[in-house]
Amino acid sequence: MKVKNWVFTEQRAGNSMLPAGGYVCRIAGVEDVASREYVWVVYDVAEGEFAGRYANMGADEAWKHRFTRSYKDSAESMFEDFLSRLEESNRGRFSVAEWSARGCNPQAFVGLEIGLVFGEEQYTKNNGDDASRTVVSYVTAAQDIRNGDFKVPAPKDRREKVETAPTAAPSAGGSIYDEAIPF
Repeated sequence: MKVKNWVFTEQRAGNSMLPAGGYVCRIAGVEDVASREYVWVVYDVAEGEFAGRYANMGADEAWKHRFTRSYKDSAESMFEDFLSRLEESNRGRFSVAEWSARGCNPQAFVGLEIGLVFGEEQYTKNNGDDASRTVVSYVTAAQDIRNGDFKVPAPKDRREKVETAPTAAPSAGGSIYDEAIPF
């Protein structure tokens, strides 16, 4: 082990995962993936116990606190809902009509508030282990979060089911050890 003065090292804030629930968040960054017709929305918690949770994370850790919003034709109504929640959350600061008239630049979302509701899900990691995490389940107006007017969804199980090999049944004559070894 490396020799180091561990008494004076700065401790990292433990788990970056938020508990399931509703949070008033501020949009910290937006990346438009035009070739796939969606935006990555990077957020930080703006109010409450977890305010500023992600403030000290670098750009290489944005994946820990972002969600997507597709603007494909097939997802048009969901993107319109996202825009409406932005407008409701930022009266006098953001208007969908004005945003559209100015060319629909998603960078205009940076600094705006939004209500995010997180739900828990169980999933299977790439290495096959099962784990749990919280994910953005839906967006709502920031005022709805402040008023407690939201519902945390039930946990979802997205784990991959691994088929187990059937065990050999003993032969009618006795034990499985009675058969000849094939090598």
